[in-house]
Amino acid sequence: MKLLCICPIGIGNYLMFYPSCALIKKMRPDIELHILALRKAIKEIASGDHLWDKVHLIDPTREKNKGRILSFIKELRKESYDVSLSFFPSNTWQYNLLPFLCGIPKRYNFSYPLKKISSLSFLSNRKYDMDHSLHDVNQNTGLAGFFLEKDLGKEELSFPLLYKDEDTEQALNMLKDCSTVRLAIHPGSSVEHGMDAKRWEPERFGLLADRICESVGATALIFGGPDEQEIKLRTKAVMKHASRIIEPVNLGLTAALIKQCSLCLCNDSGLMHVAAGVGIPVVAIFGPTDEKRNGPFGSGHLIIRKKMPGFPLWTARNVGARVLPRGVDPRESLNALSVDEAWEQLKRWLEQLKNT
Repeated sequence: MKLLCICPIGIGNYLMFYPSCALIKKMRPDIELHILALRKAIKEIASGDHLWDKVHLIDPTREKNKGRILSFIKELRKESYDVSLSFFPSNTWQYNLLPFLCGIPKRYNFSYPLKKISSLSFLSNRKYDMDHSLHDVNQNTGLAGFFLEKDLGKEELSFPLLYKDEDTEQALNMLKDCSTVRLAIHPGSSVEHGMDAKRWEPERFGLLADRICESVGATALIFGGPDEQEIKLRTKAVMKHASRIIEPVNLGLTAALIKQCSLCLCNDSGLMHVAAGVGIPVVAIFGPTDEKRNGPFGSGHLIIRKKMPGFPLWTARNVGARVLPRGVDPRESLNALSVDEAWEQLKRWLEQLKNT
């Protein structure tokens, strides 16, 4: 059997769908497992992983040449897949149309409550009833279990190794003149689809990071991509304690650097999932998005949010339809969260962390 696993856009999405695919391979080693990556960064991670028998890449937001898109679909058709699984969240027409055009006979997707017509959901002929209360990781294992006809609820989950020994060696060399207690911070997030609304103000971010550094005696390492240089500089500018901007490097080295930190302060972002994936405690600032759906996976992490009516705005119930109520600012709860309020939630957690 040959199976195409369609990974949603984003590094975080890859980390949250990976355990499901690993379980499929564990339960059915006879299956040839292919991944369809929608971002170059995902292909780079997946290409070095023995889980995948083949990696395909097309970026739907950047590839506008219809001829190349049709050629790509023809290449996928030649693979003669038996099954496709569109993992969560996948409530747009592309996730339903592509497997259909590729001639895949069994096309699995979730049964979403919204956009049943505009998403072309009728083209998927194996529908799994999603559970709105679950984290995306568990949502995806549910789909994998539906395909395997097994209950995977008690199975041990495995995540990808994001860095190699040479990445660790390079990270240690880069940090040899840095204190051994380090705080990883990421004041940014993706800007796609209006997701820059997940960003807490950089100056507040820096002031809160300063309090953490004071409490635990840490040096702050400020992470972010090439497009986040300004917010990294703004974060650093308000900090009194030692801090260092980490220039953008590949994901493997970024993960290895974060692994060398004692904890991570971040917005809801891909690097939040990377930090949780390498096993360090995470403090995550949440605003419009839902931590029950896509917070840092596992135990021992802290979510900080300003509790306000109507927030979070984007939950499992409205996946694929980020329509805002009239007059509602998606940044409202983040704008209302002060540094003092965040610190009140954080300092108790830090005391518990010190005692463990």
